[in-house]
Amino acid sequence: MMDSGIFQDELEKDQHEDAINRLCQEYPQHQEFIRNSYLQNLKPLINEATIRTYLSILVSRKVQAMLDKH
Repeated sequence: MMDSGIFQDELEKDQHEDAINRLCQEYPQHQEFIRNSYLQNLKPLINEATIRTYLSILVSRKVQAMLDKH
């Protein structure tokens, strides 16, 4: 479960949970790595972002690139 304190509302939290779940479906053997990496990449961005709509896409791509290197 995510730390809901970093999100503006439940909708934003659900958006990021969905992104994590999609990655976990694509890479089921790396679920813990995905969740940890996603949150590590999200936290610095979410605090600085004025437009937060596309953060789930950006962070998902970063995590996916990390997984593809393995």
